[in-house]
Amino acid sequence: MELDLTDKKILNILQTDFPISERPFETIGSRLNISESEVIGRIIALKQNKVIRQISAIFDSHNIGYKSTLVSFKVPEIAVDFAADVISGHKGVSHNYLRDNLFNIWFTITLPPEADLEEEIKLLAKSSQADDFLILPTLKLFKIGVNFDMTGDDNLPFNFFSHDDFKKDSEISINDFERDCIRELQKDLDIIPEPFKDSSSRLGISEGELLNIISQFIDEKKMRRFACVLYHQKAGFSCNIMSIWKSKEEEIEKNGKLMSDIKEVSHCYQRPVYPGKWEYNIFTMIHARSEEEAYSIMKMVADITGIKDYKALKSIKEFKKVRVKYYI
Repeated sequence: MELDLTDKKILNILQTDFPISERPFETIGSRLNISESEVIGRIIALKQNKVIRQISAIFDSHNIGYKSTLVSFKVPEIAVDFAADVISGHKGVSHNYLRDNLFNIWFTITLPPEADLEEEIKLLAKSSQADDFLILPTLKLFKIGVNFDMTGDDNLPFNFFSHDDFKKDSEISINDFERDCIRELQKDLDIIPEPFKDSSSRLGISEGELLNIISQFIDEKKMRRFACVLYHQKAGFSCNIMSIWKSKEEEIEKNGKLMSDIKEVSHCYQRPVYPGKWEYNIFTMIHARSEEEAYSIMKMVADITGIKDYKALKSIKEFKKVRVKYYI
């Protein structure tokens, strides 16, 4: 699909500043001096052409009581497809990739509060015939927030999530009604003039009350934002690379913040090391329009931080990529 400037402006608004209102597409139209019906038509076309993956609430799993981690399995080459099927079959696994490393299968797993995360991973390792595995939870989140600037407007407003937004475990409390709201708001939004009407009806509340709940969820950091998620290749960002960095322990904080200031870095985490087995302590995701640009950004990060030991964990094959479904 060939995107014109209006399409790109709509995509920027949907990613960064979705209007929390009864008629959000009318509001977007007013900003761009086009009609509500044109906005709706363009968004429907963008979805049909697989530029937009979904428009919905993006919740923070930790702040709504879930636990998650990045995991890597070392699987013999002959067993990769079998192992990938086993891992992808777990309902808590949202992303699963074959990557260019001795630890070759990388996945994220997100589970409800009552689950034993480590035990689930051990069972998966056994059933998938993994020789070894790494459990790599977030020790510190420096940045999370995928945002593809479609117009090149450096002044685009975007507030990414960081460690300061994490709640202490003792502060996390989700009641039954909030769970019902989470179930509704994580659904793909209907592209109609009043898209929140049916959800509010199913919840037995008014549209205004539902919009207030969305705003409250955002204020309380339970929801990172209400926004669209793009198919990044169709949006023009054809290359995304997981980069791993071996930072001096005393410089992790400084380097994590430096990396987070780079707009092409969408994710930046401190993760644990396993001495003698795995010693990379900062992970980033870099999104770029080409592999050449991605490696150029990695070189820039290395120059800025002074880190000499770093690698790109290139994705060889995508086994699974879905949104996490909470409280289902």
